[in-house]
Amino acid sequence: MSSSSAQTAHPLTERLIESTRERPLDGPVIEVGTGSGRNTRALVEAGIPAVGVPDSTPYTQLPGTHDSYGAALSTHAYLHGASAKLRAGIAELRRVLRPNAPAYITLGSFKDARYGLGIALDERSFAPGEGDEAGIPHAYFDRDGVIELLFGFTIESMEEVDVDEIVGRWAHGDDDTVAGRVHWFVVAQRA
Repeated sequence: MSSSSAQTAHPLTERLIESTRERPLDGPVIEVGTGSGRNTRALVEAGIPAVGVPDSTPYTQLPGTHDSYGAALSTHAYLHGASAKLRAGIAELRRVLRPNAPAYITLGSFKDARYGLGIALDERSFAPGEGDEAGIPHAYFDRDGVIELLFGFTIESMEEVDVDEIVGRWAHGDDDTVAGRVHWFVVAQRA
């Protein structure tokens, strides 16, 4: 994968941008976990106001008051953390989103080749024992787990996607040889 293609917007970002052509947002987008900034750049270039929350900021402490944002985007932040932290993070996201605001979220899938590998933190979360992400908790969900996690949201779509070509070397380093990554791409709406 070339460096230019690795920096293109995530497919969920493209979906969000496309949806605003038919349904304008009622406020800025909060992007939880900005990573390299590729998604924030794409939003801004599309004329969509965005507030980026860096990876170093806990997703359990998002900026803004109740009902601050017209949409949410997170393409990798909610892949990381133990189950209790993810539930707290989703509750915090629900707090800062306006009613009926869409959320475009990536979550780990039980079908991911890394599910069950490393140190078990709970029934859904494991921390790799080696590699670039050694010690970093990763959470994985089946369909029912996604629905349970997104309590307070109405799920519009959810699909399991093979993401080996999407994550790219920018996310996992040049020596990353892991294959079989599967993520949920979820579009939901705050109730």
